Amino acid sequence: MNYSEAIVLTHDTWKTHAGGIPQFAYLIATARKVDGESQDDDEVLLLRVEGTAPLAMESDLHAVREEALRTALSQNADPSPSMVLDVKLDPFTRNRVSFTGLRCRILGTFFEDDRDGKREIAYGADVDNFYATSTYRVLKPVGEGLSYIASYLKPSDGPVDLVQIGHVRYSATTRRAKASKQADAAVKVNIHDFIGNKTGLLGMTRTGKSNTAKIVIARTFAVSEQRRAAGKAPIGQLIFDPQGEYANPNTQDGTEVAAIGERHVRIFKFGADGSQAHVRPLGINFYDPDQIEAVQGLIADKLRSDGSAGYVNDFAATHFTDVAGDYSQTTRAQRGRLILYAALLRADFKVPQKNAGTNVPYSVLVSIKADLRAEITRVLGRDPFRQAGKQWSVRADDVRGVVDSIISLREGGNAHAADFCDDIRWQSTEPIYTGQTSGSSRVRGWRNLIDLKDFHNEDTQRDPAFEIYDHLKDGRIVIVDLHVGSPPIVRALSESITRRLLAVQTRVFTSGATPPAIQVMLEEAHNLFAADRYKDDGDVWVRLAKEASKLNLGMTYATQEVSGVAHQVKANTANWVVAHLNNTKEVQELSKFYDFASFGESIIASEDKGYVRLKTLSSPYIIPVQIERYDRALVNEARAAAGDPPLPLPVEG
Repeated sequence: MNYSEAIVLTHDTWKTHAGGIPQFAYLIATARKVDGESQDDDEVLLLRVEGTAPLAMESDLHAVREEALRTALSQNADPSPSMVLDVKLDPFTRNRVSFTGLRCRILGTFFEDDRDGKREIAYGADVDNFYATSTYRVLKPVGEGLSYIASYLKPSDGPVDLVQIGHVRYSATTRRAKASKQADAAVKVNIHDFIGNKTGLLGMTRTGKSNTAKIVIARTFAVSEQRRAAGKAPIGQLIFDPQGEYANPNTQDGTEVAAIGERHVRIFKFGADGSQAHVRPLGINFYDPDQIEAVQGLIADKLRSDGSAGYVNDFAATHFTDVAGDYSQTTRAQRGRLILYAALLRADFKVPQKNAGTNVPYSVLVSIKADLRAEITRVLGRDPFRQAGKQWSVRADDVRGVVDSIISLREGGNAHAADFCDDIRWQSTEPIYTGQTSGSSRVRGWRNLIDLKDFHNEDTQRDPAFEIYDHLKDGRIVIVDLHVGSPPIVRALSESITRRLLAVQTRVFTSGATPPAIQVMLEEAHNLFAADRYKDDGDVWVRLAKEASKLNLGMTYATQEVSGVAHQVKANTANWVVAHLNNTKEVQELSKFYDFASFGESIIASEDKGYVRLKTLSSPYIIPVQIERYDRALVNEARAAAGDPPLPLPVEG
């Protein structure tokens, strides 16, 4: 033994009686008497089997085995394996060759300690002394003892709520563990480790990442409902669902997160028609002034592919929202929206029948002086304006005619038209409408908007991002079902929702208040947190990764490419759930964290679904776990926490 490693001497008979000693099995070593009082140190070393170790007489024993086989071959006329391998050794030699050595890593020490006046078992991740190895007894923990070791949590002043996530599984081959009834040692985790922290779900497709995520989501929901019952703020959960597996039942898990209940789950997706109260439309009304921020963000992201960066940057930086109490800024915002809506019309975006919240046929409000109105009327040969209080409304059919007239009058030297256009909002939007910059160079302009038409829903009364945030603040699970829609649309919409979430949480944080607790679930994280993107502080996903903690945002990310996620994100990951990875590059990257290097070969070799290596914030070491299946019973546990009746369990067979 030394401070980091121990060589354990064992025997074939002892291994058989112990139910086998698989690689990575936990062993405990103690210098005290197992069955009585001892004068030795009252502490237990925790060991993990890493492999085999040669014994002092190992070469001699190999020579004995070889000589016995040679003798058998020369003395038996029948050289078949059954004859040759049935070597008759004398009892002393047979006993000697039955001893083997196990190379074990010393994970740490369990010992008794005083904490707040109470005696409890503590754990240290090293050893502070060791004796001659002959004084130690080594035992294999099973059952409740193994469950205690696998579920041990470092002492903490934070909340603790233990929930079962699976059972200990040392190896892909489980025959001997089941035969010896040692395959059911429960692994429990503190669900609060996952709330407000980063969790990485790492592994190939179809290895159980989503199943694990669903378990964490359901357990977090139960904690949220307990908080609500205690008069505390609940926890909202936002799930970006690119495959539709959280919103819809599937054969892999048999049930879905949405089964927790319509009262508690909201699904946002393209094509929702409002027939189900908990399923909401995902589109944005591009013509609604109240949704202009989301519209501007989507258009700005799309325009960045255009060659002329000047007007694009100006468009992205300005504001098209009305400013309460500031007539001048509101007037300019309305003029900017007028030409922006003209660009939408040119791109053939469908116009709402009514103004939002009214029975008035759709029209655009604008402040415009009488002299310019008269000139436009003269150019068009008709009066397109209708008075609306101190402002004027322009029907959708007249918007492009009004805008074209203003541009034409300005180009003809009309001072009133020039004054009307003299603002960054109009100037940065005009190239979008006309398709050319002030220098007459051609740009795609309004043609860029055509790709955004899938986002548009003229019947949407409110920006979904605001509605989503309200549900999150109320402690609901919000699933953004993105399995329908082209990748660019899905990506832009996800970024728009996340950008709004960050903006509101930041506003609450900077006001001195505590932002509501929200968990965010992300798939395909290697596309979001790549190292080259992490340098861009303006990237919404980079901001989420960097600012999540202070904004009270927990984040669970899933990926099959460990190396594709920026090192900074992994370095700040509190919980690691590692399933099968199929190449050494990803395993080598994983090996930079904790002692996952020890499990490298088995991570590549074992493809069993749900078989993971788990390291949580409160656990002091890595646990090999078979994650339990997310099923109807777990759904019913979540429903019970909310006071809802259980769903019927499926009939076996």
